[in-house]
Amino acid sequence: MIARTQIITIAVSLAAGIGFGSFIPIGWADGHTMRWVSGEFPEAFAASMEASSAAFLAKDMEATREYLTDDFATYVLHGEDAPKLLVKGRDETIAVMNSFFATDFGTRWEGADVERVGSIGTALVQVEHDRYKYDDGTRTISTLVIIQYKNGKRWKEWRLVPDPA
Repeated sequence: MIARTQIITIAVSLAAGIGFGSFIPIGWADGHTMRWVSGEFPEAFAASMEASSAAFLAKDMEATREYLTDDFATYVLHGEDAPKLLVKGRDETIAVMNSFFATDFGTRWEGADVERVGSIGTALVQVEHDRYKYDDGTRTISTLVIIQYKNGKRWKEWRLVPDPA
């Protein structure tokens, strides 16, 4: 009976270890994390994604510019008038993000934890957990994001903020 219990314990531990091993956290100096949950993002885009994310998390929009196509576009998939084009074009996107970080809400942004769920071809699915600092504590807004790449750069982005239950 003891041997059977030990075998079950070891098997469950191995299964949990393998399962949790697919969540590979990458830690950054500013306290955010990025995880690949499953799947493999094509190596041709992985370096671009990591560099783009690092530039954005550092609020360096000029460095971010390099990782967007000229015709980059962001769409929102939530709200009464969704789906809707939020911003189109690399220059407009950079201007909008610079304006965002200058607003009261944007100055509260502390970073994000990102879970990369997986990919198909040139499309990546991730969940972003953006953190905002308030006097009474930190608030998190989670967003499901689909990013499509073209020529090694971000081309299209679809964003869904689920309604709070």
